[in-house]
Formats: sequence, C-alpha cells, structure tokens
Amino acid sequence: MTAYNDNATSNSDNQGSAQTSDRQESSNRESDNREPDNQATKVTVNNAPDANPATLWLIDDDAALRLVLADTFEDAGLTVISFTQAQAAWTRLNDILQQQESAAQLPDVILTDIRMPMMDGLSFSDWVHEHFPKLPIVIMTAHSDLTSAINSYQTGAFEYLPKPFDLDDAVVTIYKAINYQPNMLAAAAANSTAELTPKTITKNSSDTLPNMQVKPNTRPKLASKATLVSKTNKTSSPKIKVKPAISANDNPSGIIGQSQAMQTVFRAIGRLAHSPITVLITGESGTGKELVASALHQHSPRHQQPFIALNMAAIPHDLIESELFGHEKGAFTGATTTRQGRFEQADGGTLFLDEIGDMPYSTQTRLLRVLANGEFFRVGGQQPVKVNVRIIAATHQNLEELVKQGKFREDLFYRLNVIRLPLPPLRTRPEDIPALAHYFMQRAAEQMNSAEKQLHPTALHIMQAFEWRGNVRQLENVCLWLTVMATGDTVMVDDLPPELLENISSNLEEYQEQSQPSQAMTHNDQIRPHSHSSSWQQALAAWAEQSLQTGETDILQTATPEFERVLLTAALNHSGGKKIAAANLLGWGRNTLTRKLQQLDISSEEGQNNRY
Repeated sequence: MTAYNDNATSNSDNQGSAQTSDRQESSNRESDNREPDNQATKVTVNNAPDANPATLWLIDDDAALRLVLADTFEDAGLTVISFTQAQAAWTRLNDILQQQESAAQLPDVILTDIRMPMMDGLSFSDWVHEHFPKLPIVIMTAHSDLTSAINSYQTGAFEYLPKPFDLDDAVVTIYKAINYQPNMLAAAAANSTAELTPKTITKNSSDTLPNMQVKPNTRPKLASKATLVSKTNKTSSPKIKVKPAISANDNPSGIIGQSQAMQTVFRAIGRLAHSPITVLITGESGTGKELVASALHQHSPRHQQPFIALNMAAIPHDLIESELFGHEKGAFTGATTTRQGRFEQADGGTLFLDEIGDMPYSTQTRLLRVLANGEFFRVGGQQPVKVNVRIIAATHQNLEELVKQGKFREDLFYRLNVIRLPLPPLRTRPEDIPALAHYFMQRAAEQMNSAEKQLHPTALHIMQAFEWRGNVRQLENVCLWLTVMATGDTVMVDDLPPELLENISSNLEEYQEQSQPSQAMTHNDQIRPHSHSSSWQQALAAWAEQSLQTGETDILQTATPEFERVLLTAALNHSGGKKIAAANLLGWGRNTLTRKLQQLDISSEEGQNNRY
C-alpha cells in the first residue's frame, strides 16, 4: 500500500478550514479500508447480501473535510479509501495499469478535490478518463466558477459539486455515478483489448458497471502526461501541469456567480458545450443570454469557427429572410449582388438567434426546414444551400403562451426546445452582486483610465436589496455611472443613483450615519472598554500583548480555535442544539458546522443532543 504524506503544504480548495489537525492525522488511517457501520445499509453488487460494499476513493488535502465525507459515505453503505493528494491515488491506479496490483483494487467511483499539492484534480481526472474511461469521477471545488465547471466536464468528470454542498446531495450524486453506466457486456466481449474487471454495483437496478478496459499500447501515450513505472519498477512523479486558477475578475466569459442558481447554469454549460444539440436559453432581459450562448460556443469543438449573433427584434420583418438566408442577384429591387446570409456565414460554427419570439410567422416556416435537414434556399435562389450550423436560440417571452395565441409555430417550438436553459434574474441571487459589482467597477475603471472605486458596505447592502428589473445589464450601467459620477475613492450611499435610493425608507438617515467614517477614533479608542460589548476586545488585546511579551509565536493559531469554540457553543445553546439554526446564526453552512464540531472535539452536553 502506498504511504501518503500528510505533511505536504496545503493548497486546498477548502477556504477557511483550520489546518491545526491536518498534520496529526495518521497516514495509516488514510489508506485503510474502513468498514461501514453494521447498522448502515450496505451498497453491494446487484444488492447481493453477501457481496462486498462498493468502494469510493476520496481525495482531498483538507483533513477535516475528508473525515466528514468519509464518515458520511461509510454511513451510506460504501467502503471509503482516503487519499491526501491526487498523486497517491495516481500511483495506485498506475500500479493497476501495469498489473502490479490486482484489478480488484479498482474503485467503483472517485471523488476528488481540484486544488491540491503536486497534482491537481483536473489533471488527475483527465488521466483517469484516458486510461480508465468507464471509471466515474466526481469533482468538488470551492472555486466554483464557469471555468472550473467546464474544465471538470472536459476532463471526463461524471459530475461537478461546488462547495459548499449538502452531504445528502453528495451521497445521491455518488450513487448516480456508480450506477450511470448501461450494461455493455456484449460490447466488452466483442473488444479484443485487455480487460480489468472492477467490482460492479447497482442500487435499485439490474444494470452492471461495464468492465474497465486498458488499451494495449497505452504506455507511450501516457508518458506524455505522466512518467510510468520503468522496467526496474521505479515510479517517478507524474509530470502533469497544474492549471492556473481563474478568479472571478479573470473570467473570460464574464459570467460570474457563486449562488446555487448560477452553479446550475455552470453545470449545464459544461455538459452542453461539447454537444451539437440545439439549446433554448430563456430569461428576463439583461440576464446574460448572449454571454451564455457565447460560452457554449467558445468551449465547444466549433470554437475556431464563426459565432454569429442576430437579434430578431432589431431587424425589419421584410428583411429578416434576406438577413438569415441571403439573396441572389436581382432577387428584389436593390439586390445588385449575391449576398450570403447569416446561416452561410455561420457554417461550421454557431448561430445565435436572440429574441426568437419576435421572428415573423412566415420566416418560422423556413427556419423549421433548416433545423430539420440543414438546407435552405437564398431569397430568389433555385439551388438548395447545405450548412452545418449549431442553433442556439434565446427569448425573454413565454413561447408556450405565444404558441397558444397562434403567434409561434408549435412544431418550431419543439424543434428549438430540445434543451432549455433558464437564467435566473439578478434579484433572486443577491449574494452574487458583490462579485459582479467589483467586476464591473474594475472594468469601468479600465475603460475610463481611472482608479477603481470601492463600494462602501452600506452602499453595497442597498444594491443587494434593490430589485434590478434590468438585471445584470442594469447593474453594469450603474457601476459605470458610479465610476464617472461618484467623487472620492469610496462610493457612499449619497453617491448612488436616484433609482436605487427611491425605495429606501426613513432609515436612510441611519444608513448615512453608519456610512460616515469616524473622524476622532484612535487606536486606543478602538480597544477601550467603552461598553460591555467591547470588553472581550480589551481582554483579547491584553492576552495578545502578554503572549507576545512572553515570547509566544503563532498566537493566531492558538486563539482562532478557542474563538470558534466559544461562538459555536453559544450558537448551539441559543438554538437549543439544532445544528442548522446554529449554522445560520454563525453564518456557516451545515457542513462547515459539522466539520468544526469534529475538529474542535466539541462533545459536551451542548453537542450530544444536537439535531438537524
């Protein structure tokens, strides 16, 4: 069994997780197969009562999260083998690939983090997908942006879990990953390549996981990404390039969001990008429909071909057919030359038809023919023109209602509505406004060639409470307005445009008072016990000064666990031991609270009767 190094410097995705117990965890515990609780339901091959439980490989360099996830999946009936880094798991898979270990050691599913020392999860997933294409991988990450989602699916991941995620949802996802493969035994028998047969498992299904297959000449191909075991059985570290992180402000697509609604959009884009299937994007005006369409194209195999965007509402009805399909010379007055339409210009690429609900009824018939067989006639033409174009349509209207009113063809609606991708309005995801505002303020400063202005917390709070009927486009315009019109480096409440201040109640004066910086407060004032609420600050300051005078170091590592312990205990007492309520009081997620309970070893009465 490979020994795993728990002392590696952490570069984990898990932001804010304490690292105090990571170095104390035994490597033997990491590599042992821990049997699930006897009371837990055992997930086995075809639900056979005497079969071994299905195996999950768990890869994460955060010890606390690893412990919580391992316990959760063991309680769900799985055998869990934990790894502190992807390279250790790669070594075991490489040994199996070289037949130095039995194929029975293969897991049924792998759950891995992205950002880890030595080898990142995306490179690991890419390697596994190349050499074990039937082995499902689920990727989890705290850096849950569009790029991470798309890269995860492009490496062959079965699913993408943005942190924080619900433990029950994670269990369901792992079950799906184990059972997603159809029964392909016939296809496997017809294949003459070598086979590695892992355990197969189903849950409420009779289908079996297909055999793992290894291509006979994989060693030369693998050497380009990772150095394999040599003839002397020496294994060198895999030479896999770690993909750089992309922050929200570096997002080339401009699609930003950490909310659950946007994570659903990111996953959909990741799944649909490599498919030629027609997509219908719905959502209010200003929600970013064209950005999503562009992202689908830029991450598709057609990304080097044209992306043509056309707004149906912006073209006169009598010119739409010529605009879409082109015209022959002399087809009508003023047609002095033959002209290609948008379909021909987009041949091999993607055609984005925005506001498809405004397309004239007569043109809908011609579009239906193109969607059916890829052929059309130019206006005045006699010969059909064949094109290979992916269609992405978008609308802010209710197409079903237009169909009922006879304004939109029902057959065209079903042709377009193959995959529907709804975009959430901005008012339903206020948690995304700070990141979006920062992005737009930064971009506006670059456009104006000026310094970026910062939003005061109170001003940002007002922006989060605003309804934003114009959605992200309206927010972008407001940020541009603030960059030009606001004075000073910090945007205060008084600097906000009038429409944001109209619905503020009589508490505006209070907001303004809170937004004014204190002019007379000094450092000594900040720690003076002027009220009971600040006495803990004085005590903390005195303790810190005394600790430093006695020569202590790492005092933050000493104070932080105790600080969290006090707050966690108080929240549990206040909530009557209910974990979800306590997590809400602390501003944590339920999973974070569970990790902290175990990490801080809170097992007194306040934690014994806790319930969700």
